[in-house]
Amino acid sequence: MKILRPRPFYFDSGSTAVLLLHSFSGTSNDMRLLGRFLERSNYSAYAPMFAGHGTAEPLDILEFGSPEKWWQQTQEAIQFLQEQQKTQIYVFGLSLGAIFATKALEEIPEVSGGGVFGSPLGSTGYRGIKEAFLTYAKKVYSVQQDLTEIEIDSKMRIVSSKIDAKLTEIRKTSVGVTNQLAEIKRPYFIGQGTNDKLVNPDAATEVAKDVKTSQLHLYNAGHVLTINHAHSQLESDVLNFLENN
Repeated sequence: MKILRPRPFYFDSGSTAVLLLHSFSGTSNDMRLLGRFLERSNYSAYAPMFAGHGTAEPLDILEFGSPEKWWQQTQEAIQFLQEQQKTQIYVFGLSLGAIFATKALEEIPEVSGGGVFGSPLGSTGYRGIKEAFLTYAKKVYSVQQDLTEIEIDSKMRIVSSKIDAKLTEIRKTSVGVTNQLAEIKRPYFIGQGTNDKLVNPDAATEVAKDVKTSQLHLYNAGHVLTINHAHSQLESDVLNFLENN
């Protein structure tokens, strides 16, 4: 069975552009529903793919991806939208992407506003993210690669040996971004599922206190707000945010 690989997307639909940054074990597909919704609402939507993502090998994320590379890609994506002559650029990120969307709001004056969904900022433990990544890796090896149990175990041992170091790098970046939250003076959307098992849902309330321009939206849902049952409400809230900020 041929598995179609996820690809970045760019829906060119209006003079205002929205950059959408995906999660740690996700791809641009996390953002496709929201991207299509924005396109129908006359906003351009761009979802690049972070280094190491979108392949059939979970180890690629741990071996080829890094916070430095992902931040560089975020900056390049904003530059791309500027080259497309977009008059306003907003940046939103899901989970891992939330770190870089927030960093963009702190450091890049050309960004008009943006926000986060299921953000790890302010969360102390990453155990949920680690477990989710291990589950994701095992599923890929079992379903997509058709490996034997012995081969799966061998691959999973390598993943387990590398995941902690990568999460430490991400946490370091996240702490740096969290420490600068008070610098944000532009509109900042916070979308958080109250049943989120990957990050601490209470951290969103703390972040909202630090960012004076923030607008906090809570959903009775889990982590991946862009595709779970809260996605329609989230889309409507994001559109409302864009039209009023």
